[in-house]
Amino acid sequence: MTTIRQLDAPSKQLEDIHTRCFDYGWSEGVFADLLIKPHHRTYVFETDGEIVSFVVMTVVAGEGEILTIATDPDFQKQGLARMLLDQVIKTLKAEGAELLFLEVAIDNPAALRLYEACGFKKTGRRKAYYSRKDKPPVDAHILRLAL
Repeated sequence: MTTIRQLDAPSKQLEDIHTRCFDYGWSEGVFADLLIKPHHRTYVFETDGEIVSFVVMTVVAGEGEILTIATDPDFQKQGLARMLLDQVIKTLKAEGAELLFLEVAIDNPAALRLYEACGFKKTGRRKAYYSRKDKPPVDAHILRLAL
């Protein structure tokens, strides 16, 4: 059984997935801190009670920002991140939000294709935004979606 829900308690699974997806994954403590902050939300995609994908975002004054999104590598390329994004967009629209934005590394073409398929548009670039292990930092595209 699969479900998408808003997470209301810390989960070690977020750290495990994030560290498998990114050079500098966030710790369980970072996720726990975000969960208790006002305006922050975490949505998870679960399969048989196991978190396999998630998105962390903030929503303030009618604008949403995706801080991170990750899918367990064993579950990638199954459309889970797309389903999460679709749910986030639907929820924000229902709440009257007008804008959703994020940054994505220029060396992550799969993520860029996903965001563009959801209607996001490039609006800028941040130089040397993402650190890489044993490599120079990479720029980030700034993407925006009018809701």
